[in-house]
Amino acid sequence: MNRAIARSASWPRAAVAVVLAVLCGCGGTVVVSSPPPPFFAVLSAFPAETAPLLEQANVDDTMMFNGKVFRIGGLGGVHVAIGLTGIGLLNAANTTRAVLDGLPVTGIVFSGVAGSSLRIGDVAVPVSWSFKDGTTYPSNQAWLDLAAELTPPGVVPFEHCTVVPASGKPVCLPFEPAISVGGVGLSSDTFGDTPFACQPMGNDIFGCDVAAGTTAGASADGRRSLGGAAAGGAAADTEAPIVEDMETAAVAREAAARGLPFIGFRSVSDGADDPLGLPGFPSQFFAYYRLAARNAAAATIAFLERVAAVEP
Repeated sequence: MNRAIARSASWPRAAVAVVLAVLCGCGGTVVVSSPPPPFFAVLSAFPAETAPLLEQANVDDTMMFNGKVFRIGGLGGVHVAIGLTGIGLLNAANTTRAVLDGLPVTGIVFSGVAGSSLRIGDVAVPVSWSFKDGTTYPSNQAWLDLAAELTPPGVVPFEHCTVVPASGKPVCLPFEPAISVGGVGLSSDTFGDTPFACQPMGNDIFGCDVAAGTTAGASADGRRSLGGAAAGGAAADTEAPIVEDMETAAVAREAAARGLPFIGFRSVSDGADDPLGLPGFPSQFFAYYRLAARNAAAATIAFLERVAAVEP
């Protein structure tokens, strides 16, 4: 076990394996330790997505995986490692793999924003995630059932107002956002074999960590960089996606390779019913990404609280 984890007050010291104790002069007595509580990796792609999660977390320690800072502690009543994968499929796969190699993770939850046919601010929870070649990885059914418990109005307190970073002006949605469980998600990018690099002094989209900045709007160069990598187009011979992003399928694939449960919460940053009437991505994204990130985090935390109530 990594010494950094052992120092953490929140990390369970009980081993997963059976503990054998032999009592002197009494033959042999087998003592079986209780299994450790769930320990989840809670992943996001860029700083604005993870910031609202950390606002509600109790952080006991930090670790580095694939050059990314992860906070170890508690969130929603469960033990978690919260961190950024970085933007794009390759970053998502490499960081997830590094976390799973370094920590005894029992499940993975992704919290972030995405483009969708749903309304801006709504939260999509697809039943599966696909790449553009049609390769598909399912979300965990038991976890989808728990997410469905969050769909009635008012169960999760969502935000419907935000400040547009570029103008500093407030905007409010003319409806209360909701959770939609169902459909398929699609993940793609145009980065190929070159991971998209974060900017050490960047803002809350292109920065490398939450501390890199949480208030600045994206630069013009940043708009072009992300716009060139936008996900788009349905996978051939598959159901049209309800939500599109650049990371989740890669994370789902890594979870499937380890036999771990996985679920993704993606709130709509660019989609339908925009009160500003902006022309889709990237304009809508840069106006609503913070609102969407906070709604995804609210759904994620509510889900973790459900998990804490049903799992030991």
